Amino acid sequence: MTRKGQVREAFGLAAATYDRHADIQRHVARRLAGVVAGLPLPPRPRVLEIGCGTGFLHEALQPRLAYGEWIFSDLSPDMAARARERFGALPHTRYVVMDGEQPCFGLDVRFDLIVSSLSFQWFERLGESVAALRRMLAPGGWLAFTTMARDSFHEWRQAHRQLGLEAATPAYPAPADLAALWPGARVDEEHITQEYQSGRDFLRQLKGIGAQVPAPGRQPLTPGALARVIRCFEDHGARSTYHVATCRLPAER
Repeated sequence: MTRKGQVREAFGLAAATYDRHADIQRHVARRLAGVVAGLPLPPRPRVLEIGCGTGFLHEALQPRLAYGEWIFSDLSPDMAARARERFGALPHTRYVVMDGEQPCFGLDVRFDLIVSSLSFQWFERLGESVAALRRMLAPGGWLAFTTMARDSFHEWRQAHRQLGLEAATPAYPAPADLAALWPGARVDEEHITQEYQSGRDFLRQLKGIGAQVPAPGRQPLTPGALARVIRCFEDHGARSTYHVATCRLPAER
């Protein structure tokens, strides 16, 4: 199975449990909604959401943004179905199962807003894929998204390093590196710390949102090695950081 296939499967299996485990994701979606509400958009923008999940971002934006059409899209059919269950009765909405790196729209389709909360970290070609999405913006449009940044899960990584091991957690870019990828990009950052009852609680939370897929080419630890990492993680407080980058890109002139 390809890595994208692994991601699709993991999030599909987590669709039923996502809302119970996704406090950080809900917080980040609300913060992004505040950013989007402040953008100079037309009165009724045409919106494409990449990686809609169960609908946190749309839920946060509904009271703040009138829209002419909102297209929900997600790599996982199960996640798109959950969003449809939540918002299916709303007018001017569509639901599309697609890979955000391979949009299924014609070359003449343009959006006033392309938005995504915590899904672009799963992109395999982040720089060029975001540039391609930017070209789908109408004049005056905006691309706004959040993604994981370099310090995310550094406590979990540190527990591995102290034992001479390497975490299978994917590597994330620094905010400055993100800003350098696209001319005119503005990138802000936030560090959010979440505490857990135990190391296994941390792992259950990741699995509960579908985010347990390892970095490419990495294999899971043996049970014994994992138990040692969990103990080390707990010895340092059983907490983990989400380092979130919020990126805004105007349409190219």
